[in-house]
Amino acid sequence: MKFTYVEFGKDILKHLNDDGKSVFVFSDNTLKNFAEDKAVNNFFRRNSLYTTMSSMLEYLLPEKRLVIREEKRTLLFYRAIPGDLKKKYKINSYYDIIDLGENFLKFYRELKEYFVKDLKNIQKWQEEYLQDLEIIKNNYMELLDRYKYIPQDWANDLNNYSLDFFRNYENFVFVDIPFFTPLEKNIIKKLSENFEIEFILQMKEDDFCQKDLKIKKFTFPEKAEGIEVIEVSDEMHQLINLMDIMKQNKIELFSQNPENSVYPIFAPRIFTGGKNILKNTNLYRFMELQYEILSGITEKVHINENKKNKILYFSSQRILKALENCVFSDYYSFNQEEKEFLNKIIENEYQYITKDFIDKGELSQILWDRKKITEDTEDKISKFTDKLSKIIEDICQIRKVSGAGELIALMGDNEFFKFTQLDEDIYIDSVEKYFEALSEVKSLEMLEMHTSWEDYFGENLAEPLYKLLLKYMQLKEIKTSSRNDLIPTKIKSSKEEGSFLKETGVYIDISGKTLPGNSTRDFLLTESQREENKLLSSEEKRLHEKYRFFQNLFNCKKAWVFSMKNEENDLDSSPFIEEFMLNYKLQTTRPKYDQNDLLSMARTFFKGSSSAKKELTMNSLPKDDGDFPENTMRLGSYDYSLLTICPYKFYLQKVASLEYQTRDLESKLSPRIIGIIIHELMEEIANEKKADVKNGNFSLDRIDIEELLRNALYKRRLQIPFHLDNYYKEIMFPVFVDGIRKFYKELEKAISDQNIISFSGEKSKKKELIDENLKVILSGRIDLIIETSGDNYVLDYKTGQGDPKQLDFYSILYYGEENKAKKYIFNAWEGKLEEFSNRKNPLTYSHMKNQIREFISDPIYKRTEKHSTCSRCEYQQVCRMRWEDEK
Repeated sequence: MKFTYVEFGKDILKHLNDDGKSVFVFSDNTLKNFAEDKAVNNFFRRNSLYTTMSSMLEYLLPEKRLVIREEKRTLLFYRAIPGDLKKKYKINSYYDIIDLGENFLKFYRELKEYFVKDLKNIQKWQEEYLQDLEIIKNNYMELLDRYKYIPQDWANDLNNYSLDFFRNYENFVFVDIPFFTPLEKNIIKKLSENFEIEFILQMKEDDFCQKDLKIKKFTFPEKAEGIEVIEVSDEMHQLINLMDIMKQNKIELFSQNPENSVYPIFAPRIFTGGKNILKNTNLYRFMELQYEILSGITEKVHINENKKNKILYFSSQRILKALENCVFSDYYSFNQEEKEFLNKIIENEYQYITKDFIDKGELSQILWDRKKITEDTEDKISKFTDKLSKIIEDICQIRKVSGAGELIALMGDNEFFKFTQLDEDIYIDSVEKYFEALSEVKSLEMLEMHTSWEDYFGENLAEPLYKLLLKYMQLKEIKTSSRNDLIPTKIKSSKEEGSFLKETGVYIDISGKTLPGNSTRDFLLTESQREENKLLSSEEKRLHEKYRFFQNLFNCKKAWVFSMKNEENDLDSSPFIEEFMLNYKLQTTRPKYDQNDLLSMARTFFKGSSSAKKELTMNSLPKDDGDFPENTMRLGSYDYSLLTICPYKFYLQKVASLEYQTRDLESKLSPRIIGIIIHELMEEIANEKKADVKNGNFSLDRIDIEELLRNALYKRRLQIPFHLDNYYKEIMFPVFVDGIRKFYKELEKAISDQNIISFSGEKSKKKELIDENLKVILSGRIDLIIETSGDNYVLDYKTGQGDPKQLDFYSILYYGEENKAKKYIFNAWEGKLEEFSNRKNPLTYSHMKNQIREFISDPIYKRTEKHSTCSRCEYQQVCRMRWEDEK
């Protein structure tokens, strides 16, 4: 065997002698294709063979069985799991075992490659799991024998060894392969009996063990010329300095994990990640978002007049998330205002949207309630609901499919799915590869191993089959256009193209978390067990990673390495980079732009011409004559409270109508929705009990209240997460039922000895308070108002903390003075009726009037003086300049 060692910075391919008699074996297709393209074609004889290690093994160990790849392997694995093990490991469908199936195939492939027949030093906790794996393996082997299949992972069988394909060659040259498995070493030994063997490696001779055919250490070259290490704190800090380098240099860009880079998402026209695959296209992004909506559907059966009615509940948040992606919103022609319409629905805590919700006009009514209705507004809302309906109709159509054939026919129909609309100029064959994936999913049904899709996925097939289609799509490689104006900078893996000579290389995202990468935990074995069984160890993996990175780096004439370090975020620099710096006694290069530059650049970028920017940096806002239309200020109880606490917030919320937007609904108990349910329930009970109460009957039947609560829950069905149903019914309902019955008993004690004149729930009233330069009108809606022959009563229902001053406000509104009514708050959670009639420092009519007059006379909207108020305010991001000014 011959060994040739090449220095870093030298062309490793110059050592290849294409005499037509050699087989050149490369570590990967990238280097193989590059070498083959460089080779000079000879018309008088054939060229040498250029291949990869995996392809060489396929030629040397030809399979007599059909080799199954991709999903076919794991689908068969699912069939091999017996029912008792599915039950034991809670496996309900194929998608519960994908990772397990891949680990299973990888585990036994590695044992085969390293000739491990019996694992040593297995612990008791592992024995049961291994026994179960052996049961599955035996079943898997039986299925393979039945159908004459072999998974790609297990295809290299030494019993199939054959030289037929290589009869016309004399030499095997292994290029840039620093490590060989025991199986590969066995093959090389066999080849050496008939062929000349040569290894061409880019490293120092002392770094490679010729006996074991593997790298044993890495030695830095004597010099490190043209390499700069720039220390940055995060991706954005790195980005602005990277863009500066890109402006001045034509670069090749590398990352340890290009598939995880945020830049292709942040700037898709500037960067593309890793390989050019279908997953990076608009076509795939659209379908992925459509799948997210599809998979978020909840189906419920409701019985109405003895008829079962299936209703599909669509996640409002998943639809909004899809529309926030311009690929999805452009496909359905949604504009920004229409996206905000949907956000208004979510702000009203609608967890779900149904077809009936749209068709019956209930969704439109919510938007109408929040806007002044004009013909233009009505038309906009109508267009919005039509487009939203189209999204739901498309998903419903997909959900009807009952087999792969139906799905393929539907998704291949350009009338239904306008895939050509999603095609991009930058990619040449994305649609062609899409149809290739469609045909591959369809072909699964034609395999002998296929029984029925229900065996893998259960009854509802649309969602899992759509997911299967996406899996077949995502890794398909596609071609890019040769037009330079369309091609973004590709972020390549620094683990590849190591031996390529490069003019200028830039290495990003280099930190202790990425170099070396976090070693993933082994499927089953501990590190000591791997070493004892002579499997590839973590230290060997670390050495391979170190070698590949520095091979890539030292083959650049000029290189920048962005080293990330941020103590606040627990991000350390790479130990490999620290070793590199120490070895050459180098210092990091100061980045051209630091974090302060980043902030100023962002401020410059977002700087606008509006005068509001100047106003919002002040501690107050000047009032304007147009702040109150028709020179009238209308105040409810909450408005008045806000006006007295923070006039600045009053302006933002009530005058400027600056609404706080909540795009993320929390999937938990909503105090607001509980409050609405209780208020609606209490109002309905009050209306039903009006006559009874006047006649002295305050009793309530538990069953009647429970029925009203169930109806209230159903009425708010779209606003309550389904997983909370049991909590509502089994915990919350009994508490409220007992509390409401107790409330009426307490009410009976308070007023049963009086003649009840009026008993009204949710009664509204308006009252003019001031009629001067600015007219002030009070308005409110009290939860329950009772008028008797002796007293007046105002009652407020609460599911949280109540403010007694609100009752004072209602007493003034309804009766002109704060002391003209008895005041009570009913806490629904505690079932407690508490009186606040004779307390100290109530809100008086005169005090209210004086406070409002002071507000009117003040020329500015002042901010609150209480920091505690600001800490709970939803407008912090608008007001934050105040606290910056005070530092």
